[in-house]
Amino acid sequence: MIPNIIHQLWIGDVSAPSKHMNTWKNKNKQMDYIRWNESEIIKRNMKFQCQEKIDDMTEINGKADIMRWEILYHYGGVFLDADSICIEPIDNTLLSTKAFAGWEQEKVRPGLIATGTMGFPPKHPLVKAAIDWILHNDINVERTKKRAWITVGPGLLTRIYNTGLYNDVTIFPSYSFLPIHATGFEYKAHGKIYAFQEWGSTFQGKYDIMNTLELKPQFMPSEHSVSILISSYNTKTKYVNDCLQSIMDQEGNVNIEIVWINDGSDELHTHLLKKTLDIFIDKMRFTTLKYEENDGNKGIGYTLNKGIEMCSHELILKMDSDDIMVPNRINTQLTYMLEHPEVHICGAQIKCFTNNNDIINITHHQSVSWEEYKQKPKHWFINHPTVCYRKSSVLQAGNYNRELREMAEDFELELRMLKTFGYIHNMEEVLLYYRIHDDQVTHKGGKGGSSKWEKIRGDIIDGLM
Repeated sequence: MIPNIIHQLWIGDVSAPSKHMNTWKNKNKQMDYIRWNESEIIKRNMKFQCQEKIDDMTEINGKADIMRWEILYHYGGVFLDADSICIEPIDNTLLSTKAFAGWEQEKVRPGLIATGTMGFPPKHPLVKAAIDWILHNDINVERTKKRAWITVGPGLLTRIYNTGLYNDVTIFPSYSFLPIHATGFEYKAHGKIYAFQEWGSTFQGKYDIMNTLELKPQFMPSEHSVSILISSYNTKTKYVNDCLQSIMDQEGNVNIEIVWINDGSDELHTHLLKKTLDIFIDKMRFTTLKYEENDGNKGIGYTLNKGIEMCSHELILKMDSDDIMVPNRINTQLTYMLEHPEVHICGAQIKCFTNNNDIINITHHQSVSWEEYKQKPKHWFINHPTVCYRKSSVLQAGNYNRELREMAEDFELELRMLKTFGYIHNMEEVLLYYRIHDDQVTHKGGKGGSSKWEKIRGDIIDGLM
């Protein structure tokens, strides 16, 4: 296994970027930290097999790369570039692998594996292969006409990995450690980011700037937070994965709380759901999860009523466990609700799709006032899986009706909110893909079929008019 050790190295006469290096030491108190320099090498009596190659290498980053391989082989642990800033602490997602590195940038430099963040156990055969190659090949930049990154850095790691002999090495997405590439390519989604690198060696040796540059806002916790309320009952794992992936793909910078209530799913579905949620939350930055199981199937009204109470944030986005948000949904509705404090509930349009990915309907709901609705009552005036509402407003309107077990709990609450606050806003944009399948209550019309559903809705309208 990978030891709980962080290694960083800085050699030469230029002052180390201590501001950046200290972020790793300060945010990873659970790990031993070794900052390698000339004096630390002497103190630990570290003897390099490749010392002649180190002396022969003219690029300072190349010398560091050779030392990196030998330190990892001797000690094991996680080795990080000195111009790297810690965003998220090193966690079990990384340390539970047998070994790991990350792609440099899949679109700009496809296939190239970066060496700026690597984790290995001591005496790993891939690391030994790298050392052996260095020992037996010319790595001098002037003689070979090849830069150090090609001979002893990422190029070497990539060549060895591509032999197919070291399948125990996990290669993480580039955004995990290099969310902004030296070419300017920038990651803007919500997958967990552990590090931000300032590419000191690419700035023609301008290392003096490395202690002055600041992190961009998308790498810092946002000042805005939302809750996403989801309930499920025996939802297929594929649907859950699609739902969660759409949350991971959200644009913008916002803190997300997911409130997920399992409404009495059977043992198998519960096991699969918990496993899926655990995997998901480990990958997400600035995201928390509140998960709770009902003691048996309590029904949608009871479950959502409970979920509203559990939400920590004023703005709550609703979605179903089998639906898919478009990438700009959260940012679009958050922005609108922040700019319009007088609006209590905001919906959007949906595209209904089948398991064959056929689009069978696109809604066109307009914003509506209570006075307009009374003139011409109709069943659907907002798409419930798309709503963004204020928690205080939902509670003021009386929360979900706990007695509505199968259907119409959404319609009943929305109609009460329309009557209470006088207005519901519907955005023109499609912000959610709504899955149509045979297992959903809405599709089947609940117990008793669509006629029962129509009667329940009609009774709700009559009762509130």
